[in-house]
Amino acid sequence: MKLEERPGRAWLEISLENLRWNYKKLCGLMPAGCKCMAVVKADAYGHGAVQTAQVLAEEGCDTFAVASLEEGMELRGAGVQGKILVLGYTMPRDAFLLERYQLMQTVVDEAHGAALARTGHKITCHLAVDTGMNRLGISYRDRAAIERVLGMEGIRVEGIYSHLSVADSPLPADKNFTEKQIADFLALKSYLEERGWQKLVCHMQSSYGLLYYPMEGMQYVRPGIALYGCASNTPEEKFCVDLKPALQLKCRIGCIRTVEQGDFVSYGRTWEAKERRRVAVMAIGYADGLPRSLSGQGQALVLGKRVPMVGRICMDQTMLDITDVREAVEGDIVTLIGRDGTEEIKAVELAQNAGTITNELLSRLGGRLTKTFW
Repeated sequence: MKLEERPGRAWLEISLENLRWNYKKLCGLMPAGCKCMAVVKADAYGHGAVQTAQVLAEEGCDTFAVASLEEGMELRGAGVQGKILVLGYTMPRDAFLLERYQLMQTVVDEAHGAALARTGHKITCHLAVDTGMNRLGISYRDRAAIERVLGMEGIRVEGIYSHLSVADSPLPADKNFTEKQIADFLALKSYLEERGWQKLVCHMQSSYGLLYYPMEGMQYVRPGIALYGCASNTPEEKFCVDLKPALQLKCRIGCIRTVEQGDFVSYGRTWEAKERRRVAVMAIGYADGLPRSLSGQGQALVLGKRVPMVGRICMDQTMLDITDVREAVEGDIVTLIGRDGTEEIKAVELAQNAGTITNELLSRLGGRLTKTFW
C-alpha cells in the first residue's frame, strides 16, 4: 500500500499472505486425517472474520469456529461455505436460525441439549465435555449424561470436544494438569467407541495444544491466536514453527506541541515535564481498543524510533514524547503494532505492557479502525 493511500486517522493493516502462511504452517503440524477448524470468533481476533474465512477457504479450510449465532450468521451472509461451529451458548428459541443458516451448535449441558431437541428444528451439534476448565460442558466423569445427549432424538450430535485450560503454561504442575485433561478425554473417547459411538468427531487442541501437546485420533484442531501469528503471553515464548504476525496497528500524528518544564499532559496530571519536551498527539484512544492501562507504560514507533506514551490515554487521543524525533511532523504515521524500519513492536509486547494477553488486546480493537487488506 502506498503511503498516500493509507487512511487518515487510525487503521489496521492485515496481511492476507501471512494468514495463508500461518495456516499452512499449522496444518503441517497436524497428523494425517486431522483438519483445521479455524477459530474466527471476535472478528477473527480483530483481523476481519469474513476476509479471514474467505482467504483460508481459498487455501482449503472448510470448517470454522465462532463464538455466537450472530457471528455465524455474518459469515453465511457473506457467502462463507463449509461447516461453522458455534462454540458458545445459543438460546433454544433461536434454533430456527441455526437450521436456516446451517450452523452447528455446541451443547453446553444436558438441559441445553434437551431444550434444543424439543424445538423440532434439524440441528447438528457438538457436545462440550468438561475435563477441568469448569466452564461449558458435561463433566467427563458423567458418562451416563454424555451418552444420554449423544442418543437424544431431535438433534444430531456429530462430535464431542473439550478445551485445555493451561496448555500455554510452562509450569510443571500445569503441564501435568494438561496431560491429565488429555488422558481423561482420550479415555472417554475410548469408552464411547466401545459403546458403539465410533464415528464421533473429536477435537481438543487449540493453538497451544497443537504447538505443545501432539495428539493422535483427533479429527480437528482449533487454532486461534497462532493462526494470526502471535503469542499470547510474553515476547519470550518460542514456537516450534515459524509464524508471521498478520496485523499491524497504525495511526497518524494529529498535532505536535511544545510543553515547558512543570507542564502536565492529559487527564489527572499524571505526567509532568521535567524540562521542555515535544509532545505528539496520536489520533487513537481507548475507544479504538488501545488499552487505557497502557498509560505511561506503552511505546510506539515514529519514523523508526521508539518513543514513550505519556499522560493518560484518552478516549480518542494518546500522547507521545517525541523530543528525540525532531524530524517528525503532523500527519506522520505512528506504528503501535508492527514494524517500522529496523524496530518492531509485537502485539504480545503491547499486551504485556498493558497487563493483559494478546488475545484480549487484538479482539478489542474497535470498529472505528479502518481495516486494510494486502
